[in-house]
Amino acid sequence: MGFLRFFWLSPLGVVVGAILTVFVAAVIFIAVNVILAFTGGPGDCTPGSGTITVNDANAQAFREKWDASDAVLDGGSASSVTLNESEISSRADQYVREETDVDLENVRVCIHDDYAEVTGSLEAFLGLDTKVKVKGSLDLTGENPEARDLEIEIGNVPGFTTGAVEGFVEDALDEALEDIELKYIYTLTLTEGEAQIDGQP
Repeated sequence: MGFLRFFWLSPLGVVVGAILTVFVAAVIFIAVNVILAFTGGPGDCTPGSGTITVNDANAQAFREKWDASDAVLDGGSASSVTLNESEISSRADQYVREETDVDLENVRVCIHDDYAEVTGSLEAFLGLDTKVKVKGSLDLTGENPEARDLEIEIGNVPGFTTGAVEGFVEDALDEALEDIELKYIYTLTLTEGEAQIDGQP
């Protein structure tokens, strides 16, 4: 009883009690959001046109189109390449599997007027997966690609609680994009189901 009286009657006890209450509330808040991150979450993105097929053939088609466009630019002429959602999703999936250490599966890229959505399942820890959706666009006019107008959804975590995570993801994405050097100036145009990339030598 004397222990409880310390928290109820002592000024120091009131302060300590308030700090403990805030601490417990913060722990509960974090725990709830961790649980929400691994339950349900954003569904797959909605394709801008038709069904998305992810396979090696579409990844190869992406590479062949890109290499052909770059060859024209290397020759000193302007070039344009149009890529569909299946080609972009297949190349993105291949890139994640073969060229990164990120445990991201079921990558899909859906393209709409002026923006794209990327969804996937990210293995975080202890074999638990969380569904992630990133919406935004890319600026290809500089020396490196830059992400624009990002919106991020993680599991069932409410949007108002993901601010810190969004900042972390944006910083990580910016760092990754800094490793990609653009040889030419590109203009990206996104329409339903397609991305058109115009290059200038």
